[in-house]
Parts: sequence; structure tokens; C-alpha cells
Amino acid sequence: MMKKLILKGTDLELSNVCLGTANFGEKLTKEQAYEVLDTYVAAGGNFIDSANVYCKWIEELGNCSEQYLGSWLRDRKAYNKIVIATKGGHYDFKAPEISRVREETIRADLEESLQTLGVDHIDFYWLHRDDESVDITEIVDIMETLVKEGKIQYYGASNYKQYRIEQAVSYAEEKGLQGFTAVSNQWSMARVNPGGNMNQDPSLVLMDSDYYQWHKRSKMPIIPFSSSAHGFFDKLDRKLKMAEDMKRAYMNQDNLEMYQTLCKLRKETGVSLYALSIAWLTNQPFQTLPVAAVSRPEQLDDFVVASSLQLEKDVIEKYSL
Repeated sequence: MMKKLILKGTDLELSNVCLGTANFGEKLTKEQAYEVLDTYVAAGGNFIDSANVYCKWIEELGNCSEQYLGSWLRDRKAYNKIVIATKGGHYDFKAPEISRVREETIRADLEESLQTLGVDHIDFYWLHRDDESVDITEIVDIMETLVKEGKIQYYGASNYKQYRIEQAVSYAEEKGLQGFTAVSNQWSMARVNPGGNMNQDPSLVLMDSDYYQWHKRSKMPIIPFSSSAHGFFDKLDRKLKMAEDMKRAYMNQDNLEMYQTLCKLRKETGVSLYALSIAWLTNQPFQTLPVAAVSRPEQLDDFVVASSLQLEKDVIEKYSL
């Protein structure tokens, strides 16, 4: 069964590997999504990540990730068994230059998510994007209002730069507010080549050395996305043909050295490269709950292994940023 922890600054008990649902609808049918969700919960998982914008990049699908999840919640009567994290405030794909980090658009996304999921509040609500032209205190105040109204319980920041998070933390401490409880930026064991990210969206924020040190000092939890580096180590190991965008993103000497270390650990432990790379995140010196998606239920076996796997401290430190 998967390991659980109390997320710092909250009363939420969460499985330490979060199930991502961005592929529900686009890549997985409703039936396949149900099978993944059923298997994840049966393995002890209870932390599920979605977003109002997931699948809206395909016009006819709408917010089908939340649709499938809401349908499953109703059919399985699972509302009290899991913790849902979803997101709002993402830009419109038809007008990416227009910020939607405004109270009216955040509320619109939140209301649609509540209705689709069939819940009266969101356990953990993420702001999916930032707008650096808006004072961070205004953003915190909007979220605090939603907490007071009972629409959300806790909230976090996804794709927010370090200086913005530091400002938000200082403001919340000064005013005695709840503030951001966690950060969700891109991070995996595999390092991304500068300027070579597979997703070229300029609004994405990646973990870097300074941000990593700040997390160590502050102990702010991180719930990173793209935590498996899109299966880079597995593709390398199986000598599968690698897409050019993956080579551009991850092919470098550091990652090749990491791969050799993972192969050695696999030989010693019998654990897959995938599970080892996820466990590298769960073993960090601050709470790290990686978000990972699967295409088949049997892949969730690696979640269970990674959840409780203890890695030597020198492996964590050697490949840290």
C-alpha cells in the first residue's frame, strides 16, 4: 500500500505519489480512466490532480479530465476517500497573451470545476499560472477570500517564480494569513537542457538550484509535474527511438551518468528505473509529492514501490541541483 503523509501546513493526509489526470480524454477513454482510478485507490492512493483546462486544448473535449473524474466520484461514491487537487487561472489557448489571473476568471474556473466534479469545495486548489504584473498580495487576497467563502480549503501556486513565492510567503506571515501551502513547478531527476524543454510554453517554471535551496531552507512542499521526465530513462534503457524534442530536452552527460547509477540501483534492488526516479523525488529533504500519470493500470505498481522506497542519502545529494 502507498505511503501517506500529512502535507505541511494542512490537515490533509495524502499519498506521497499523486495521480495526474491530464491524459484523461485525450489519451484514455472514460472506461480506461475508471480502471486507472480504481487501481490507484485500491493500492492506497488518495491524491488526484486535475485542472479545469485539461483537454481544453482539444475544442470538442472541454474539461473532460474533470468530467471523467467527477463521473467516477459519483459512480464510486468516492468523495470521502480521496483528496482532489485541481487548478484554475490558466490562459485561454485561443488567446495565450491575455492573462486570466483575475478574480472573475479564477472564480469562473473554480465554479465550473465545482459543478463538474460535483463537490461543494475543492480540497486543494492551484493557481495554474502567474501574472507578474499583478501584485502578489492581490492574488493572495483573492485566494484567502475563496477560503473564507468555503469554496476551497487550501491553495498553492503552479508555475510561479521563486521571488513571487517569497513575496507571497512574507505577505501571508505579516498578515497572519494561510497563504500558499505548496508549489507545483516542473521537476524530475533528469535535468532539462537550458532552453530545450519538451513543452516550449514560456510560462512554465522549472526547478533550479536557487529554488531548490530555498525549498530546503523554507521546507515549503513541492508537488512537481513532469516528474518522470516523460519516461526518458526508460526509453534510453529500452533503446527505443527517441523523439527529437526529448533528445533536445534531456540528452546530456549528467542524465547519462544518472542513468548508469539507476541501472546499478536496479541491479541491487530489482526495482524499475521509473520507480527509482520517482523515489529520488520522494526522498528529498523537504516534502516532495510527485505528480505522475499512467496509460495502463499495471504501471501503478511502480507508484507503490516508489512510495515506500528508501534511497541512500548520497544518491539524493549527488544528483541534486
